[in-house]
Amino acid sequence: MIRASVRTFAIGAALSCAASAFGDCHAPHYRRGRVLVDKQSDIVFFISIRLGDFTPERLICLAGALRREFPGRNVSASVFISHRAALSYVPGDIDAPQAAKEAQPKLHGSYDYDKKTHEEHVDILPDGDNSGPEIITRIDLPVTTGTPACKVAVNGRCLLELRHIRYPPGGEIAADGQVTLTGSIRRDGTMAGVAVVDAKADPPSRQTFLDNFAAGYLRTWRFEPGKREDGVRNTFDFEITLSPLPGGQRVEFHLPGEVRVQTNLVL
Repeated sequence: MIRASVRTFAIGAALSCAASAFGDCHAPHYRRGRVLVDKQSDIVFFISIRLGDFTPERLICLAGALRREFPGRNVSASVFISHRAALSYVPGDIDAPQAAKEAQPKLHGSYDYDKKTHEEHVDILPDGDNSGPEIITRIDLPVTTGTPACKVAVNGRCLLELRHIRYPPGGEIAADGQVTLTGSIRRDGTMAGVAVVDAKADPPSRQTFLDNFAAGYLRTWRFEPGKREDGVRNTFDFEITLSPLPGGQRVEFHLPGEVRVQTNLVL
């Protein structure tokens, strides 16, 4: 009985510390989508929140709210920016209906709590189609001091959403090259004024295609809201390799200045 009381006090104190570290902790409103498991010991489900709430501070507050809502249970919540996606997503099913496939890009976060190990964390996933650790920001809880830095950010503003890059797009002729773009992040987090300032393509005849592809991709980026506009200058480096092995693609984010896209095409 005493141990249970001490454990309850420790959990409450940890959540209080997290709240005090970020001032008044107001969890974002969420809507419940599909529920995969709902037992006395476990809850596994999908929820949706606004894209603007996918900031470290707001997700930490959401984690505290979910812990309080499901005390004494293992909690696993996948977080979408679309309620329709949270209702239709089917994890790990290659034969999923079209609505489920369209839901994948709307997956931008997760929250997990293990009651046995007391491990607890939230993740920010800018690209719902890319689960690589190089782009996902994991925030272990509780957080007591400072603001956790996002792994993919510009001027301290987290990159919350971007279109999954597939290069070259279907039916297009591939080209190596580099495209340097400038633009600005509006206060609402969307991109503005994207323009090509330097570029090189091989073969040169594919320059316009490469410029348009890179600029169109950058325009899909959306960052967390801020109090000011922030400038962006980024070089996209496209590299094509040929191999008898099955094709694949690797995207490396080295923000604020570079994104490398390496595509292997089958001979």
